[in-house]
Amino acid sequence: MERIDRKDKPPVVKIWPILLLCLILSLAAACGGGGGGGGSSSGVSAAFADRITLYKAVYGKSDAWEDWMLANGSRYQAAFNTSSAAPATITISFRYETASIAYNPAWNNETEHMDVLKTMAEGAYPGYDFNFDFGGDTNTSYANIIAGTAGSTSYASGKNVYLYYETIFNHEFGHTMNLPHHYDTAGDMGLGLHMPPGDTKCILDRTSTMFCSACRTALGIPLDVTDTTDMDIAMNDIIDRYPY
Repeated sequence: MERIDRKDKPPVVKIWPILLLCLILSLAAACGGGGGGGGSSSGVSAAFADRITLYKAVYGKSDAWEDWMLANGSRYQAAFNTSSAAPATITISFRYETASIAYNPAWNNETEHMDVLKTMAEGAYPGYDFNFDFGGDTNTSYANIIAGTAGSTSYASGKNVYLYYETIFNHEFGHTMNLPHHYDTAGDMGLGLHMPPGDTKCILDRTSTMFCSACRTALGIPLDVTDTTDMDIAMNDIIDRYPY
């Protein structure tokens, strides 16, 4: 279970690096192999090993980074599998657990609200296309937000994402994508555990509004998109309307 502090805020997404990465990933898939072709004893699949080698080359990562990713890749394998199977457009159904939240000021309409959520999510998941659908079909959606949960906890369970504060969606949706925390106990939170060389912060360690390079590699998102301007604006727009 998670809580988010209103000070936890989380980009102008640079489209050309994303398009270039998508092209490279497509070509790599078409080639069907390369370095790391047999997977590894750490439980990393051949496809994920190829992704790791590709990211090392594209983003100039070190040998130490690649070695760490291959040795620890089993921690991120499920997220790689999930993201690889995700649809081109990820539809998120949105509803309130009981009554709607008494935002102040109120949204002009739920379309405006959903658009701001989309900006917030795509800031942390550059290259992903989210469709937030207020009152959408929870059976055909990829995931479901249940907002305004009782108490002060937020958590993901299966495809359902229960949110006390909507601004922790990027963290909780990471669990829906099968990403684990970087901490093993609450006392380890923020210590930068289970991160490759060069990384110290991540959404899943509750120390950043962006993912570390290990999580990004598993999710198939660029390592060089770091501008959080649009996401910051969206998150502040949401949290500043909360009555609690």
